[in-house]
Amino acid sequence: MKITIKTEKLKDMVSRAVKGVGNNKLIPLTSLMAIEVTNNRLTLITTDATNYLYVVDDKIVADDFYAVVDANTFSKLVSKMTCENIVLEINKEAILNVKGNGNYKIELPLDENGEAIKYPDPIINLDLSNATESVINRTTVQVILETIKPALAVTLENPCYTGYYVGDHVVATDTYKIASMNVKLFDTPRLVSPELFDLLSVMTEEKINVSMTDTDVVFSTPSCIVYGKFMEDIEDYAIDAITDLVNTEFESHCSVPKNAILQLLDRLSLFVGPYDKNAVHLTFTRDGLQVSSKAVNGVEIIDYVSSENFKDFTCAIDIQMLTQEIKAIQSDSITIYYGVDNSIKMVDGNITIVVALLEDTDVE
Repeated sequence: MKITIKTEKLKDMVSRAVKGVGNNKLIPLTSLMAIEVTNNRLTLITTDATNYLYVVDDKIVADDFYAVVDANTFSKLVSKMTCENIVLEINKEAILNVKGNGNYKIELPLDENGEAIKYPDPIINLDLSNATESVINRTTVQVILETIKPALAVTLENPCYTGYYVGDHVVATDTYKIASMNVKLFDTPRLVSPELFDLLSVMTEEKINVSMTDTDVVFSTPSCIVYGKFMEDIEDYAIDAITDLVNTEFESHCSVPKNAILQLLDRLSLFVGPYDKNAVHLTFTRDGLQVSSKAVNGVEIIDYVSSENFKDFTCAIDIQMLTQEIKAIQSDSITIYYGVDNSIKMVDGNITIVVALLEDTDVE
């Protein structure tokens, strides 16, 4: 079996496919990549053992071909090629010959019977005859990854909160902060793992087709397919209480420049001591937003861009959490809603971010 392909084409496909490699040392499959040509269609397949990424080009002129290789070795070799074309050929000794700037031999992994490994393909046997079909935009996916993702839980105290709640809106929370995007992606709510959602960033076309059953989902474009399973325990996701927090009414709000407040917080972080529990104080004054360290050995005031229904208000907040969520907002100015005892809210178009306040006896 032998194929010849433009180096730049293969580089692009491999650089995308490698993002699906799980590299779980306990599951050897997750360090491998399948290379398949059928009916002039080249497909590269990678997996983390739950989610599968298929990178496709259906305009390859070549005979049928199949090999499973070590993804790390193959991807690094391809990335270093500078020749016009790369030739892939399998010989009888279970070796993949890679001919480009020079000749390289990559041993093909074998199963326990000494046979060449056959990569699993979960989509082949997936019954989508009754699947729900929809279309989502890649632009929306990018906003979710940049703005909503930072609010996901990264520990397993409540496993459901490590995933996105996707339905009439998209929500992420670790129970201390909430990020919500007012966009409908699914008719029936589902929990989507961050690993599965991350793979959508590999897609290059704007329109992404979605086929979903109760347990499985396939995202597809002409050049890429992502298969995965939905997370379980969506019933544990307190979406009603979370939505109530997102919809909390605030009488007062102000806007401040994003870069200016990020620079302020960066400077102030030098004065947040090890016993301060990351706490800083926000004081909304008539002249601007004052931010100070707990020991008041660092104080700055930033001018408002605008202010509505001003009232005096002081609160304590986690500086790292606040910085992370401000960075996630895409606008040049940050609109902050304040005045209730348990949280502040930041709004940017159809994005709402809620950050819990700290209990701090030093705040009057």
